Amino acid sequence: MRTFEQAQTYAISQHEQPSRNWYRWCQVFSRQCVGAPGFGASARVAFNAIPERSKHRTSPPPPGSIAYYGFSDRGSGHAVFAVDAGFVWSTDIKRKGKIDRVQWDVFQTKWRLPYRGWIDTCPSGDLPIARRPGTELGYRQHRKVYRSKMRLRQADSDSVWNLQLALIAKGYSVGAGPTGTFGMHTMIACAAFQGSRGWKGRRADGIPGAETIRQLGLVWVDT
Repeated sequence: MRTFEQAQTYAISQHEQPSRNWYRWCQVFSRQCVGAPGFGASARVAFNAIPERSKHRTSPPPPGSIAYYGFSDRGSGHAVFAVDAGFVWSTDIKRKGKIDRVQWDVFQTKWRLPYRGWIDTCPSGDLPIARRPGTELGYRQHRKVYRSKMRLRQADSDSVWNLQLALIAKGYSVGAGPTGTFGMHTMIACAAFQGSRGWKGRRADGIPGAETIRQLGLVWVDT
């Protein structure tokens, strides 16, 4: 698998001096950007096959991800490689068979393809998602989150710190970055993450339970 820098260099090289005609080869182009072997006969098939825990509905898709558009039950769909500032590298959108850099949401208006979301991993490994501000500060206590220390307005908590870093890494804003205090920004971000999993009602109220913590890649400690 390629690093983000290598993936971006590959996309630019295909824009400037394409190695082939890329017409209707969006899934192949996108997965080759990240250095992944084939994992779907089309963009629709590829996205459908990815486990739900690795699919995200936030926008714009983060740099280093592969984003998908279209429908789950019909059509081939479309795949792109995401880079900075909401831009993506795409086949065919400006020029048939060519690679160009465009805004992430152009496909919804130009091709009538709804945004399906982005993935952070594929069968051959993790995608090179660019590190988001704050995540370099590191998790505390080995990514553990203690149930008894998770509550609204909880201050100076390692549990909340870990939750905030995980939400930031998934593309959700918690306000001023990791603070260790569970405020409204963190609750809203957590609710958005829960909603992205298709949860409703109390399962998407912004208060993380065991399943939310596990879906974020953290360790739930029931004390």
